[in-house]
Amino acid sequence: MVSRDYGYLITELGKRLDKVEQVMAEMKDNHASKNLDWDNATLLQKWKISKRTASNYRNQGLEYFKRGGRLYYTSTQREKFLTGHKYVYGN
Repeated sequence: MVSRDYGYLITELGKRLDKVEQVMAEMKDNHASKNLDWDNATLLQKWKISKRTASNYRNQGLEYFKRGGRLYYTSTQREKFLTGHKYVYGN
């Protein structure tokens, strides 16, 4: 008969699970930090502006594209606009 220390196995399994959770959190952070395309709602939230202000920014040269009827802004488009408009407070 083979005896196993189940307490030890459970502890090791818990350590492995913690490591998996840590790696998943890092992956999520890395994906979010890449600043991929923002939709209009994300732009409003991140820059803390109103819909009207976003519309004004588009009229002033903030480039965007439409996908499925929604407005999106790439990180390049946002950076280009921010470099020309110092009064925008964004992340």
